[in-house]
Amino acid sequence: MVEYLDSLTSGVGQDLVEQVVVITDRVSGRLMGIRPDMTPQAARIDAHALNESRTTRLCYCGSVLRAMPTSGDSSRSPVQLGAEIFGNTHISADIEIVRLALDTVRLFTDEPLMIDCGHAGALKSILGSHTQALQSQVLDALARKDLEAMSKLERTVPEIAVLKNAYGDLDTVFSFCESEKILREACSEVGAVREGLEAENVSWYCDFGETHGYSYHTGLVFGIYSLKRDQLLVRGGRYDYVGESFGRARAATGFSADLKTLVRLAN
Repeated sequence: MVEYLDSLTSGVGQDLVEQVVVITDRVSGRLMGIRPDMTPQAARIDAHALNESRTTRLCYCGSVLRAMPTSGDSSRSPVQLGAEIFGNTHISADIEIVRLALDTVRLFTDEPLMIDCGHAGALKSILGSHTQALQSQVLDALARKDLEAMSKLERTVPEIAVLKNAYGDLDTVFSFCESEKILREACSEVGAVREGLEAENVSWYCDFGETHGYSYHTGLVFGIYSLKRDQLLVRGGRYDYVGESFGRARAATGFSADLKTLVRLAN
């Protein structure tokens, strides 16, 4: 649970680095951190301990500690459980992960659920050529759905205009975005996931301006919500190249949830 800080933060996004609770090793004087997320450790296991070229499936469950809650009602010390698929670039892996996440939630509740999809790859293709400072301004405006701020930023980043109407009911978003070249691939991938899960009794929402995990995710991102409680239960998505800093870049997709939150659903 505790590692040297340089090892713990290797290859992770800035948002995760900021969640690390830092302590000092009294023997060596080196900075250490308490893990805020188990996904990087799973990636290291895939890269070093297993070192397989074929598709690998891993699951985990353990305690983590975060400097700040990730949402208003979330715990800083969740018991994180999750699953990851390494080595499969195909959309079928994303479908498998979303289905497994749904099955996991349904072990605890039969409440109506909603899947909220986004696409970090599409967002990066829109913002990637701009400065970090400008990206931060746009991401902040998107996270707050501040249309006034978005309109001002359009003068410098005209490409973001497409994101102002790129959230809502999935079919409504598709009808608007499928004609937009920059979002066409994202629409195709999200559509493939819905088609792969068409037998599931869930509601669908889409937000191509979803900013969570922007520095970490590379493709499809999703959340699973309880409609009864208006509560986020699961987060997940694709994060290809995560093993690059460990010397072995691999395609990856996965999800995580707080076991404490899921257990409360059953009570």
